[in-house]
Amino acid sequence: MSTTPDLTIVLPCYNEGATITRSLATLESWFGVEPDVLVVDDGSTDDTVEQVRAYARAHPNVRVHHLPHNGGKGEAVQAAAPLAQGRYVLIIDADLAYDRESVERVLARLPSADVVVGNRRHDGSRYSVPVRLFGFLYRRHLIGLAFNACLRAVLPIQLRDTQCGLKAFRRDALAQIAPCLTIRRFAFDVDLLLVARGLGLTVADEPVRVTYDSARSSVSLLQNAIVVSWDLVRMVARRAAGRYAPDRLRAIAATAERRAPAPPPAG
Repeated sequence: MSTTPDLTIVLPCYNEGATITRSLATLESWFGVEPDVLVVDDGSTDDTVEQVRAYARAHPNVRVHHLPHNGGKGEAVQAAAPLAQGRYVLIIDADLAYDRESVERVLARLPSADVVVGNRRHDGSRYSVPVRLFGFLYRRHLIGLAFNACLRAVLPIQLRDTQCGLKAFRRDALAQIAPCLTIRRFAFDVDLLLVARGLGLTVADEPVRVTYDSARSSVSLLQNAIVVSWDLVRMVARRAAGRYAPDRLRAIAATAERRAPAPPPAG
């Protein structure tokens, strides 16, 4: 797929001031300055916003949208949806753990799917991890297996990896999905996929190559186990009550489209 202004790259981030400039420079080395790059800052308490604004002064394709509080990745994605300018939207974790080939692979699949998600458990996926993090990767893998087994037992989702931080959308598909999202934190990806399913959107997955340089994410995962469990209970109850019924989701998306004001400039 040609990387043109038809692509918006969204980086949701929280307290990434130490690395965000490097990530933006990496994206430029991959794709040049043509894609629209939107950093959605989820209420950071460090200098993330200042770092992005400084970088953007010399790179007009880069924008930042600052949320006033830390609401979770789901809230950041909802905020990004009306600001995306490209025909295709790529959402990737700000640490760029997924390589350029993985990004290009999910983008190339978009002409035949509405949503494409990375799948770290695909037979074609590969990991790069330093020896000191072998234990982290093993624990993360076990936690992921348990989470997805539980998920598939209670909800109609067959994907083997719902939580991958690399997802791509047709912009019109993301515009339908975003207003229907109600889960804000770790389990928001599950909510997103349930909404996509209810709207009749096509969802595909692709193998990825992922590099882990730190174990920060494993700590937050364990700390949020209770919240995640509660969110799954909420989604099961909402599905039973018809919250993910196609007609209801289409009505929510249509109402949001009618009420949506012109998007404000990010910055």
